[in-house]
Amino acid sequence: MSSKNAPKAAKKRQGRKRQPPLEPGPALQFVVASHPDHFKEENTMRHIRSHVMYRHRGDQREGSPSERSKSRDSRHGSAALTRTPSPLAISPGGALYGNYQMPSALRRRSSAWDGVVYQYTSQSPSIDPVRNLAARIIAATTAEPARSTPSTVEEEHEYPFPSTSTTPVIESLDDLRELYLKSSNLFGAEDVAACTLMRMLCSNRMSFLSQISVVCVLQDVADGCLDDSPLTIYAKTKLMNMLTKPNTRTDDFLIISIVHLLISEIGSHNEDVFDVHLQGLVRIVEQKGGMANLGVDYYFATFLTVVLLSFAILRGLPEPAMLQNFMPHPLNRGHVSPPPTSPLYAPEGDISGLYGSCSIETFEIIRDMYELTHTFLHRWSYPASEDPIADSHLEQIYTRLLYRPSTEESVSPDWVYETCRIAALIYCRSIVQGMPLAQSANVVYAQSSGTSTTTTIISALHHAVEQTDRAGHWGDMCGVLLWVYLVGGAASWPSFQPLYGELPDAQTPLPWTRKCFALYAVKESLSINFDHADAIVESQRTMLQIQQSIDMRRGGSH
Repeated sequence: MSSKNAPKAAKKRQGRKRQPPLEPGPALQFVVASHPDHFKEENTMRHIRSHVMYRHRGDQREGSPSERSKSRDSRHGSAALTRTPSPLAISPGGALYGNYQMPSALRRRSSAWDGVVYQYTSQSPSIDPVRNLAARIIAATTAEPARSTPSTVEEEHEYPFPSTSTTPVIESLDDLRELYLKSSNLFGAEDVAACTLMRMLCSNRMSFLSQISVVCVLQDVADGCLDDSPLTIYAKTKLMNMLTKPNTRTDDFLIISIVHLLISEIGSHNEDVFDVHLQGLVRIVEQKGGMANLGVDYYFATFLTVVLLSFAILRGLPEPAMLQNFMPHPLNRGHVSPPPTSPLYAPEGDISGLYGSCSIETFEIIRDMYELTHTFLHRWSYPASEDPIADSHLEQIYTRLLYRPSTEESVSPDWVYETCRIAALIYCRSIVQGMPLAQSANVVYAQSSGTSTTTTIISALHHAVEQTDRAGHWGDMCGVLLWVYLVGGAASWPSFQPLYGELPDAQTPLPWTRKCFALYAVKESLSINFDHADAIVESQRTMLQIQQSIDMRRGGSH
């Protein structure tokens, strides 16, 4: 007879055989069934038990709920929320993949970020029309196909999840696309070729979303925000999720989406991530057989060429090898528009077409800078030889420029003149004295008012161009505006040593001016009528030659 205190023998379940443990699954799992009885099936219940136990053991290892909460809060507080967090890579076979990890705050699902979209879609469009439309397009391009609803369920919400007030109403993507095309100012509305390209870009969900991410960044800058807003972060995160899907096709739309991602990141701090994205883009283009095999009628190739040349100028790098010897054809000559005449380009060497489009003083500066450009390039096409006549001519142009007065303190300042004058000071000084544009731009600006406020020439240029009416891209002076942006963008890149020591406040505005000029330069290069795509590219290549010749004069090499 056994003792009452003896332990009872454990009962074994009849017919039960121990199975090997299941592998840990993702943190968030769904159980889907077509009938309620299917939820009770043995295999389903086994997966649920396994998932619960893995989570329970993980919680035990992490500590108490209060400790975990504190740990999450500290991580969320330090997470960087302003940049696309990781690079893409391209496998040797051409497949796209990535080690993309969202910041911890972004991994808090998404109800918080869906609330960001809801915030903009629920408010009156008149309050923030750009972000309102952008949020609606993001919701429509990233909407998941709805799960089927049993016929017995009559609720309005999606089965089996209850509806929430923070879920935006998904509108027709076709309707939103047409609304965006009518309201967009990213390209010139009169540019038939660019409008055709725009419609092609918006025909694909991923490339459409990528373009909206650029619109969000431009709106952030217009609102004075250096860092990305929550809506911009949300758009970039959704785009990265699309780009890193295993089944993403390496087609023209993927290339355009990566280009838009690069545009949205130009001028940011993380150059390494930018370089990895750019290398992946180049590899895809090469795998497709080069620039000539992109898109239809050179539309995509022209877009890519203009953007990549802008990047090269801004970052002080040589022209990408895959672009060399490639010249886009004029896409459409049906619409007559003036060519983008500037110090970098003039049809048949004649800049007289700008006469009457600006003040006489402004025209004289542009004429002098055009003469300076081509005299300098001719002079340094033979660097080993001496040419005192050319050197003297360059000095004379610089002297004339230094004697030109500022109109900033006038009753009615001519801000176009002032912008061109300050841009010319940076440009001319680098050419004549042989120093990087960034070094010429980051010295103290001698203001005519004699105020005690210390500012740099690059900050003065940014202030001046902001005072001009840029809604119409300066009309026939659009090429000059592009030259201003390219000079300002290249001059605000941070790879330089100050000439006269550290200035107290010189470095403070640099990230802001760099981002503004970089985005403005890319946008302006795409805003000029694509009928003159060949002239745009020629202007950009001339600017690259100027930078390389300055570097050659200094005895450096790229």
